[in-house]
Amino acid sequence: MKRSLLFSAGFCLILSACNTPITYFGDKLSPTNSVDIYYSAHDVKREYKVIGHLTCPNYIHQETVIKKLSAYSKTIGADAIVILGTAAVKDSQAAVVNADALKYADK
Repeated sequence: MKRSLLFSAGFCLILSACNTPITYFGDKLSPTNSVDIYYSAHDVKREYKVIGHLTCPNYIHQETVIKKLSAYSKTIGADAIVILGTAAVKDSQAAVVNADALKYADK
């Protein structure tokens, strides 16, 4: 009984990590096909407008966080995202990754 309960709890934890919610506050435009990834706004060499702000929990691998942010950004019509860094929530270190969603001015 204890073993199956422990297995069920572990399985639920794995499923919740796969379905990581992204919080978004901003404009939603027509979907895009690709999203450029930047780690500093200084690296963006095109004119752009920030259309919104994304937050993703950081309890999964970095590559997975980037893939999830990129996939979500396509659905909101972003051409690029700038990863702003991590932030702690309550007593947890690096609990979330923050990013800005960009729309290029020349598109």
